[in-house]
Amino acid sequence: MKLAATRRLSSEMGACVLRWYMSRPSLLISFFALSLFVHAADGLKLKFKDGTILSGARIYVPAVAHSTGNPDGRGVILMYHDKLYIHHFPYRPPRKVIRVIDGDVDNGIYKTSAVMEELEHYRPRSSTLDPSPRELFYSCTPSRIAFFHFDRPSLNVLSRSIAKHSRISLAHKQAALKAIRNAYYANPNPAYYNTPLHSQIWQREADRDVARYQNKVFYGKWIDQPELAPVTFRKLLSARRKRAP
Repeated sequence: MKLAATRRLSSEMGACVLRWYMSRPSLLISFFALSLFVHAADGLKLKFKDGTILSGARIYVPAVAHSTGNPDGRGVILMYHDKLYIHHFPYRPPRKVIRVIDGDVDNGIYKTSAVMEELEHYRPRSSTLDPSPRELFYSCTPSRIAFFHFDRPSLNVLSRSIAKHSRISLAHKQAALKAIRNAYYANPNPAYYNTPLHSQIWQREADRDVARYQNKVFYGKWIDQPELAPVTFRKLLSARRKRAP
């Protein structure tokens, strides 16, 4: 009898709370807006130097001991749509830029010239690569991404996120932040720029590995070619392209 009475009282209290919120729509809307904001704040918008954009990425910080997945001086492992992110390191061809040319005489007359300029983006194996953490059950294509593959605004985002993360150890945090600073101020190094051959070799290996583990990873190539993605991600990527300007 007491148990039944307790359950009835709990049900009645729940109904009262629900009616109270429903009678205050502005408060209810604010509550849901806050919950959405908190959820969105967990995601980061990151851009690679090759132009790939991830909206809602998360830095992988292991919850298990002795993991190799922490951010450190070698770079960072990302999660995207709750899957391990594997970057595809696409090759981007030179782009046409307009340069202003002034002569030896300062007469206020300037000329412009269109020149082809290589895009600063680096080949995948231009940094130390290591297998993905065991707890993610994907030991094929390396998933750690060196910081110099990201543009400067993204380095700022990564720096702030790593600095304030309570679960990253001080040693890992210091190593990662130092590597981010080095990447931020590093001069372009064309000797390590990506090439069609380097990109093809990497993607040939990644294509094969990802095909066997589609339920565990999100492959960056799917952003450029949504038709290659699993059906669940294909719908997501299609909606994203429609929203893009």
